[in-house]
Amino acid sequence: MIRAAVFAAGQVYRLARVRRLVGRPDLVICADAGLRHARALGLRPDLLLGDFDSLPSELLQEARAEGVPILQVPVEKDKTDSEIALEEAVRRGAGEVILVGASGTRLDHTLANVHLLPASPVPVTMTDGRSIARILRGGESLTVPHETGAFLSLVPLTPTASGVTVRGVHWPLHGATLRWGETLGISNRIVDREAHVSVEEGCLLVVQAWD
Repeated sequence: MIRAAVFAAGQVYRLARVRRLVGRPDLVICADAGLRHARALGLRPDLLLGDFDSLPSELLQEARAEGVPILQVPVEKDKTDSEIALEEAVRRGAGEVILVGASGTRLDHTLANVHLLPASPVPVTMTDGRSIARILRGGESLTVPHETGAFLSLVPLTPTASGVTVRGVHWPLHGATLRWGETLGISNRIVDREAHVSVEEGCLLVVQAWD
């Protein structure tokens, strides 16, 4: 299975954690200024794409000089660079994607990128080094390892997520229903070696986060 890393142009913190999560991917795609994050990890892009409104011109020229394949897309378009990059990763055969730097100071972009996860036909893990986010759909389960100082939060991405069960945490849930406008699933803590999360119906965002 091809494992892809897609680098967006948002913020990245705690580079050591990002490096551990990214590892050595089979495919590296950078969306615009996401190139900076790939370079910080010592990764050479298989593709650099975007309208290049956020990438310094000197970095773009360096990438061209190094022979990095470049796909320039229009400034006026119906999809963000991050969405195009994810689609390109899937088109190139990725069976799993880690999306890095997809959050930051633009709340609109952050929310849009979160909603790319349930729309993806392959599993996507989204991280900025301070948080790790994954999607659970109805009938799925997930094991989340204990990590020092991390909170575990569950956020419904559908009006309700029902049959939510969480074990190995300070506040366990058994067949609970999480709803839009309620914060029942926020800021739990893993107390065992790992937590087990499952949902029967709906779509759930599972987030490990550090202050």
